[in-house]
Amino acid sequence: MSGHSPRLWWHLLALAGYAVLVAAAFWLGFELGQRDATTITADGSPDPGAVSAEATMKFQEEITALRQEGVVLERTRQIALETNRSLQDQLKQVQGERLALIKEASYLKRLIQEGGRGAVRVADLRLTRGEGVVRYAFTLTQLSPGFGESRGEVKLLVTGTAQGQERSFDLSQLPHADPRHLTMRFEHFQRIQGEFSLPADLVPTMLALTLVPEGDQLAETFESFPWVLNDQ
Repeated sequence: MSGHSPRLWWHLLALAGYAVLVAAAFWLGFELGQRDATTITADGSPDPGAVSAEATMKFQEEITALRQEGVVLERTRQIALETNRSLQDQLKQVQGERLALIKEASYLKRLIQEGGRGAVRVADLRLTRGEGVVRYAFTLTQLSPGFGESRGEVKLLVTGTAQGQERSFDLSQLPHADPRHLTMRFEHFQRIQGEFSLPADLVPTMLALTLVPEGDQLAETFESFPWVLNDQ
């Protein structure tokens, strides 16, 4: 009995030490596993909470950008509609003016033919800015087909306000007028052009042309135009 007791004691002590070693190994493995899992998550594995927050922020940015784009597109659409409406109104106005001119020309032609007289019409009047001068150009056309040669004088008159009063100046009174006298002589059409300067205190509002024919076979014509100055 006494011989077996020391050996039994050593066996129990060895088993206890082995159990301690196994427990220590298990604990160490668990700790290392937790540490590795934490490291992997921090270094590269997707964290569900972080991914969700990042995706939400990205979606919010996309929604904001789409809303801004929608506002820009709506404004562009409104501008396009307004421009289209304005162009349609201008087209209607031009078509109305064209129709009125056609009717007027037809009436004049019939009136002239019945009376056996010719008449001249002013077309394509254009005023442009020059260096210190105003340049003008217009075309004279005969409304009565086969009338023959149209001859006469063309009187140009600029009307406006100066010091609160209405004033008018013909070519002989306008500074730097070139030419100072206009004449017409044509069968079908004639292009007339020239230039002049405005008096310093004159604010022009209208340009008028009077066609004074030679003889009684051509009717006198008067036409006025609002002052619209174009760039060259």
